Amino acid sequence: MISYPEGFQENKKYPLVIYLHGVGTCGETTEKLRENSSFLNLQMRQTARGYILLAPLCRNGTWNEWMSRLIRLVEEVRELPCVDETRLHLTGLSMGGYGSWELAGLRPDWFASLMPVCGGGIAGLAKRLVDVPIRAFHGLRDKTVDPIESVQMAKAVNLRGGHAELILFPELEHNCWDTVYTDE
Repeated sequence: MISYPEGFQENKKYPLVIYLHGVGTCGETTEKLRENSSFLNLQMRQTARGYILLAPLCRNGTWNEWMSRLIRLVEEVRELPCVDETRLHLTGLSMGGYGSWELAGLRPDWFASLMPVCGGGIAGLAKRLVDVPIRAFHGLRDKTVDPIESVQMAKAVNLRGGHAELILFPELEHNCWDTVYTDE
């Protein structure tokens, strides 16, 4: 699903925010995505911040299983005349956090920033992320995805000379994204 800011002008260049949902939003239709609080929070800020929002739907499985299709989709959208390809920003939560780490690691030259939420990644891709500004988030009481996943990825990027800021919430569980996506 792609969403444009109010007052969208085809001849103007806009930043692109790519949002990868978690496993609870998978399905055959975008109904769950349209009701997803994180997606809605990003969509509410869209006009004020002036960005295009791309929220692909992972119908089943994981983003890892759909990565080649996801790469093709992002390639197509970033080539739209209205997209400023120097301002692509990637975020995702839980399964989408894993997908964000992976997609950015596979195509680091595409992204102006990365913001994974409660997800982990492939440490071997960390060396490719040294030039991508990263702010990762995780709840320390998360029993679904161990916070060590985010810690290890941020550490791996930083050990290779990158800058991955990790914000850990001592009081939050897996659903730390409500705090992340509602905080200006």
